[in-house]
Amino acid sequence: MSTKPSTTFLAIGDVHGQWDCVIEAISSATDILGHVPDLVLQVGDAEALRTESEMAMVAGPQVYAALGDFWRLQEGDLPCPVYFIGGNHEPFQALDEAEQANGGPPIPWGPNVYYLGRAGAAELHGLNIAWLSGIFRETMPDKRGNGKKSNYHYVATDIEKTRTQAKDLGQIDILVSHDWPQGIEQGRGTEHILDLNCTLLPQLHVCGHHHRFKDAEIFSRRVHALGYVPDRRFGWWRLYEVTNGQIRSLSVGG
Repeated sequence: MSTKPSTTFLAIGDVHGQWDCVIEAISSATDILGHVPDLVLQVGDAEALRTESEMAMVAGPQVYAALGDFWRLQEGDLPCPVYFIGGNHEPFQALDEAEQANGGPPIPWGPNVYYLGRAGAAELHGLNIAWLSGIFRETMPDKRGNGKKSNYHYVATDIEKTRTQAKDLGQIDILVSHDWPQGIEQGRGTEHILDLNCTLLPQLHVCGHHHRFKDAEIFSRRVHALGYVPDRRFGWWRLYEVTNGQIRSLSVGG
Protein backbone atom coordinates (compact mmCIF):
# COMPACT_ATOMS: atom_id res chain seq x y z
CA MET A 1 0.00 0.00 0.00
CA SER A 2 1.15 3.51 -0.76
CA THR A 3 2.99 5.56 1.86
CA LYS A 4 1.75 8.75 0.19
CA PRO A 5 -0.72 10.80 2.28
CA SER A 6 -3.39 10.25 -0.37
CA THR A 7 -3.88 8.47 -3.68
CA THR A 8 -6.91 9.20 -5.83
CA PHE A 9 -8.36 7.12 -8.62
CA LEU A 10 -11.37 6.86 -10.88
CA ALA A 11 -13.18 3.65 -11.76
CA ILE A 12 -15.08 3.85 -15.05
CA GLY A 13 -17.76 1.51 -16.40
CA ASP A 14 -18.25 0.08 -19.89
CA VAL A 15 -17.02 2.71 -22.35
CA HIS A 16 -17.91 0.95 -25.63
CA GLY A 17 -15.67 3.23 -27.65
CA GLN A 18 -16.90 6.53 -26.19
CA TRP A 19 -13.54 7.76 -24.99
CA ASP A 20 -14.67 11.37 -24.96
CA CYS A 21 -16.57 10.30 -21.83
CA VAL A 22 -13.32 9.16 -20.20
CA ILE A 23 -11.90 12.64 -20.77
CA GLU A 24 -15.12 14.09 -19.33
CA ALA A 25 -14.93 11.90 -16.22
CA ILE A 26 -11.31 12.86 -15.53
CA SER A 27 -12.24 16.53 -15.92
CA SER A 28 -15.13 16.14 -13.45
CA ALA A 29 -12.87 14.35 -10.97
CA THR A 30 -10.26 17.08 -11.32
CA ASP A 31 -12.88 19.72 -10.50
CA ILE A 32 -13.89 17.79 -7.37
CA LEU A 33 -10.35 17.13 -6.16
CA GLY A 34 -8.66 20.32 -7.23
CA HIS A 35 -6.04 18.19 -8.99
CA VAL A 36 -5.87 15.40 -11.55
CA PRO A 37 -6.48 11.90 -10.10
CA ASP A 38 -3.49 9.59 -10.00
CA LEU A 39 -4.98 6.91 -12.22
CA VAL A 40 -8.10 5.50 -13.88
CA LEU A 41 -9.24 1.87 -13.76
CA GLN A 42 -11.65 0.82 -16.52
CA VAL A 43 -13.64 -2.39 -16.05
CA GLY A 44 -13.77 -3.74 -19.62
CA ASP A 45 -15.69 -3.24 -22.86
CA ALA A 46 -13.40 -0.28 -23.39
CA GLU A 47 -13.42 -0.89 -27.16
CA ALA A 48 -10.13 0.99 -27.45
CA LEU A 49 -10.05 0.58 -31.22
CA ARG A 50 -7.20 2.12 -33.17
CA THR A 51 -8.02 0.84 -36.66
CA GLU A 52 -10.84 -0.64 -38.69
CA SER A 53 -9.02 -3.97 -38.68
CA GLU A 54 -9.23 -3.99 -34.87
CA MET A 55 -12.92 -3.13 -35.12
CA ALA A 56 -13.39 -6.26 -37.24
CA MET A 57 -11.96 -8.37 -34.39
CA VAL A 58 -14.71 -7.35 -31.95
CA ALA A 59 -17.51 -9.86 -31.33
CA GLY A 60 -21.07 -8.62 -31.75
CA PRO A 61 -23.80 -8.01 -34.34
CA GLN A 62 -22.53 -6.12 -37.37
CA VAL A 63 -25.27 -3.52 -36.94
CA TYR A 64 -23.57 -2.35 -33.72
CA ALA A 65 -20.03 -2.26 -35.14
CA ALA A 66 -18.46 1.17 -34.70
CA LEU A 67 -14.90 2.44 -34.60
CA GLY A 68 -15.62 4.87 -31.77
CA ASP A 69 -13.31 7.77 -30.96
CA PHE A 70 -10.32 6.15 -29.25
CA TRP A 71 -8.24 6.50 -32.40
CA ARG A 72 -8.61 10.29 -32.17
CA LEU A 73 -6.81 10.52 -28.81
CA GLN A 74 -3.71 12.71 -28.81
CA GLU A 75 -0.91 13.12 -26.29
CA GLY A 76 -2.23 15.22 -23.41
CA ASP A 77 -5.92 14.38 -23.90
CA LEU A 78 -5.76 12.04 -20.90
CA PRO A 79 -3.83 13.80 -18.10
CA CYS A 80 -3.53 10.65 -15.98
CA PRO A 81 -2.88 7.03 -16.97
CA VAL A 82 -5.87 4.85 -17.84
CA TYR A 83 -5.59 1.10 -17.22
CA PHE A 84 -8.23 -1.13 -18.80
CA ILE A 85 -9.11 -4.82 -18.78
CA GLY A 86 -10.97 -6.82 -21.42
CA GLY A 87 -14.72 -7.34 -21.52
CA ASN A 88 -16.64 -9.28 -24.14
CA HIS A 89 -16.44 -6.62 -26.86
CA GLU A 90 -12.73 -6.14 -27.48
CA PRO A 91 -10.16 -6.68 -30.27
CA PHE A 92 -8.72 -9.62 -28.36
CA GLN A 93 -6.51 -10.83 -31.19
CA ALA A 94 -4.62 -7.53 -31.14
CA LEU A 95 -4.68 -7.29 -27.34
CA ASP A 96 -3.28 -10.81 -26.95
CA GLU A 97 -0.51 -10.08 -29.45
CA ALA A 98 0.41 -6.91 -27.55
CA GLU A 99 0.42 -8.78 -24.23
CA GLN A 100 2.69 -11.51 -25.61
CA ALA A 101 5.05 -8.95 -27.13
CA ASN A 102 5.21 -6.79 -24.01
CA GLY A 103 5.78 -9.64 -21.58
CA GLY A 104 3.71 -8.21 -18.76
CA PRO A 105 1.59 -5.34 -17.53
CA PRO A 106 1.07 -2.52 -18.02
CA ILE A 107 0.89 -2.87 -21.82
CA PRO A 108 1.07 0.43 -23.77
CA TRP A 109 -1.98 0.77 -26.02
CA GLY A 110 -2.43 4.48 -26.73
CA PRO A 111 -1.54 7.93 -25.40
CA ASN A 112 -1.45 7.36 -21.62
CA VAL A 113 -3.61 4.23 -22.04
CA TYR A 114 -2.51 0.76 -20.89
CA TYR A 115 -4.01 -2.71 -21.15
CA LEU A 116 -3.54 -4.82 -18.03
CA GLY A 117 -3.89 -8.18 -19.78
CA ARG A 118 -6.08 -11.26 -19.54
CA ALA A 119 -5.36 -11.92 -15.88
CA GLY A 120 -2.89 -11.08 -13.16
CA ALA A 121 -1.94 -8.81 -10.30
CA ALA A 122 0.54 -5.97 -9.94
CA GLU A 123 1.38 -2.94 -7.86
CA LEU A 124 0.30 0.24 -9.64
CA HIS A 125 0.72 3.67 -8.08
CA GLY A 126 1.26 2.07 -4.69
CA LEU A 127 -1.92 -0.02 -4.91
CA ASN A 128 -2.05 -3.81 -5.11
CA ILE A 129 -4.44 -4.47 -7.98
CA ALA A 130 -5.68 -7.82 -9.31
CA TRP A 131 -7.77 -8.30 -12.44
CA LEU A 132 -9.57 -10.78 -14.66
CA SER A 133 -10.66 -9.96 -18.22
CA GLY A 134 -13.54 -11.55 -20.10
CA ILE A 135 -16.83 -13.16 -19.13
CA PHE A 136 -18.22 -16.46 -17.92
CA ARG A 137 -18.96 -19.45 -20.12
CA GLU A 138 -21.32 -22.16 -18.88
CA THR A 139 -18.72 -24.87 -19.41
CA MET A 140 -15.34 -23.35 -18.71
CA PRO A 141 -12.91 -24.55 -21.39
CA ASP A 142 -9.39 -25.65 -20.53
CA LYS A 143 -8.12 -23.76 -23.54
CA ARG A 144 -9.31 -20.53 -25.13
CA GLY A 145 -10.80 -20.68 -28.61
CA ASN A 146 -9.57 -18.52 -31.49
CA GLY A 147 -12.93 -17.33 -32.80
CA LYS A 148 -14.43 -13.94 -31.99
CA LYS A 149 -17.24 -15.59 -30.04
CA SER A 150 -14.97 -17.84 -28.00
CA ASN A 151 -11.90 -15.74 -27.22
CA TYR A 152 -13.64 -13.34 -24.83
CA HIS A 153 -14.26 -16.02 -22.18
CA TYR A 154 -11.86 -16.46 -19.29
CA VAL A 155 -10.48 -19.95 -18.75
CA ALA A 156 -9.29 -21.83 -15.66
CA THR A 157 -5.65 -20.86 -16.21
CA ASP A 158 -6.62 -17.17 -16.20
CA ILE A 159 -8.25 -17.49 -12.79
CA GLU A 160 -5.29 -19.42 -11.45
CA LYS A 161 -2.88 -16.80 -12.78
CA THR A 162 -4.76 -14.03 -10.97
CA ARG A 163 -4.84 -16.06 -7.75
CA THR A 164 -1.15 -16.94 -7.90
CA GLN A 165 0.11 -13.45 -8.73
CA ALA A 166 -2.18 -11.90 -6.12
CA LYS A 167 -0.88 -14.29 -3.46
CA ASP A 168 2.70 -13.39 -4.36
CA LEU A 169 1.85 -9.68 -4.22
CA GLY A 170 0.21 -9.75 -0.81
CA GLN A 171 -3.00 -8.13 0.41
CA ILE A 172 -5.05 -6.98 -2.59
CA ASP A 173 -6.47 -3.48 -2.42
CA ILE A 174 -8.60 -3.58 -5.59
CA LEU A 175 -9.99 -6.40 -7.73
CA VAL A 176 -11.09 -5.39 -11.24
CA SER A 177 -13.31 -7.72 -13.26
CA HIS A 178 -15.75 -7.35 -16.12
CA ASP A 179 -18.16 -9.99 -14.83
CA TRP A 180 -20.05 -9.48 -11.58
CA PRO A 181 -19.60 -11.86 -8.68
CA GLN A 182 -22.63 -13.94 -7.79
CA GLY A 183 -24.76 -12.51 -5.00
CA ILE A 184 -25.13 -8.87 -6.01
CA GLU A 185 -28.47 -9.32 -7.75
CA GLN A 186 -30.69 -12.31 -8.49
CA GLY A 187 -29.85 -13.92 -11.82
CA ARG A 188 -26.67 -11.91 -12.40
CA GLY A 189 -23.04 -12.63 -11.63
CA THR A 190 -20.93 -15.77 -11.64
CA GLU A 191 -19.65 -18.21 -9.07
CA HIS A 192 -16.12 -18.01 -10.52
CA ILE A 193 -15.85 -14.29 -9.77
CA LEU A 194 -17.42 -14.79 -6.35
CA ASP A 195 -14.81 -17.45 -5.57
CA LEU A 196 -12.04 -15.13 -6.75
CA ASN A 197 -13.36 -12.33 -4.54
CA CYS A 198 -13.57 -14.66 -1.54
CA THR A 199 -10.03 -15.93 -2.14
CA LEU A 200 -8.38 -12.54 -2.61
CA LEU A 201 -10.53 -10.60 -0.11
CA PRO A 202 -9.89 -7.22 -1.76
CA GLN A 203 -10.79 -4.05 0.06
CA LEU A 204 -12.73 -3.01 -3.06
CA HIS A 205 -14.03 -4.92 -6.09
CA VAL A 206 -15.12 -2.93 -9.17
CA CYS A 207 -16.89 -4.53 -12.13
CA GLY A 208 -19.09 -3.76 -15.15
CA HIS A 209 -20.73 -5.78 -17.95
CA HIS A 210 -24.40 -5.49 -16.91
CA HIS A 211 -24.58 -1.71 -17.44
CA ARG A 212 -26.08 -1.26 -13.98
CA PHE A 213 -24.89 0.81 -11.03
CA LYS A 214 -24.96 -1.23 -7.85
CA ASP A 215 -23.44 -1.20 -4.35
CA ALA A 216 -23.05 -4.48 -2.52
CA GLU A 217 -20.99 -6.26 0.12
CA ILE A 218 -19.57 -9.78 0.06
CA PHE A 219 -18.32 -10.92 3.45
CA SER A 220 -17.94 -7.26 4.45
CA ARG A 221 -15.94 -6.50 1.28
CA ARG A 222 -17.31 -3.77 -0.96
CA VAL A 223 -18.39 -4.53 -4.53
CA HIS A 224 -19.15 -1.55 -6.75
CA ALA A 225 -20.74 -2.34 -10.10
CA LEU A 226 -20.53 0.51 -12.58
CA GLY A 227 -22.96 1.55 -15.29
CA TYR A 228 -22.56 2.18 -19.01
CA VAL A 229 -21.33 5.58 -20.14
CA PRO A 230 -23.88 8.27 -21.17
CA ASP A 231 -26.37 9.28 -22.52
CA ARG A 232 -26.31 10.80 -19.02
CA ARG A 233 -26.60 7.55 -17.08
CA PHE A 234 -26.02 7.68 -13.34
CA GLY A 235 -23.18 5.69 -11.86
CA TRP A 236 -20.86 5.17 -14.82
CA TRP A 237 -17.85 6.52 -12.95
CA ARG A 238 -16.81 6.65 -9.34
CA LEU A 239 -14.06 8.63 -7.64
CA TYR A 240 -12.06 7.23 -4.73
CA GLU A 241 -9.40 8.38 -2.30
CA VAL A 242 -6.92 6.13 -0.49
CA THR A 243 -5.67 7.52 2.82
CA ASN A 244 -3.71 5.55 5.42
CA GLY A 245 -4.43 2.37 3.48
CA GLN A 246 -8.20 2.84 3.46
CA ILE A 247 -10.22 3.31 0.27
CA ARG A 248 -13.22 5.59 0.46
CA SER A 249 -15.68 6.67 -2.21
CA LEU A 250 -15.76 10.42 -2.77
CA SER A 251 -18.27 10.86 -5.59
CA VAL A 252 -20.42 9.01 -8.11
CA GLY A 253 -20.77 10.53 -11.57
CA GLY A 254 -23.25 10.45 -14.39
